[in-house]
Amino acid sequence: MIEFFNQYSLLIVSVGLALVAGLVLLTNKPKWNDYLAFGVIVVGLIITWSVLRPRQTPLMDDAKTVTALIGAGTPVLLEFQSPYCIACAQIQPVVDELEKQLDAEISIGKQLHIVRLNIQDGVGKELAAAYDFEFTPTFIFFDSQGNEMWRTVGTFDPQKVRDSLE
Repeated sequence: MIEFFNQYSLLIVSVGLALVAGLVLLTNKPKWNDYLAFGVIVVGLIITWSVLRPRQTPLMDDAKTVTALIGAGTPVLLEFQSPYCIACAQIQPVVDELEKQLDAEISIGKQLHIVRLNIQDGVGKELAAAYDFEFTPTFIFFDSQGNEMWRTVGTFDPQKVRDSLE
């Protein structure tokens, strides 16, 4: 049950808010502006979900590509996430900023590969079973030789990644 609420938490909250707003609307003799307000709420929730949902790293089309990347000479940070997870949406800007900063700091080569995997897609499902975790978001850091150095669930500290790179 916890996995369901974690994985689909954004969707559950949105549907719950829409249902509560709809019930309040129907019990108070609605007028046209009430229906309009309800429509704005629903559209707002849909837009929020489409903007905030985490996205999978585009270059990862199969699990073999991801596993080959681990231990290939560059450290890897795997992020297992779900587009319906509120914590995943909340942490996405922090990971985006770290990725942007690390890309700006490099002179030759890449310091770190950040691989974001949606646990509901094929690659994410396959690797989720291989790396045995329970909740999203889960971050797993691998050194350049492919050894798992640490993993964290729910929170993300960019400084811990920077320290691990040194």
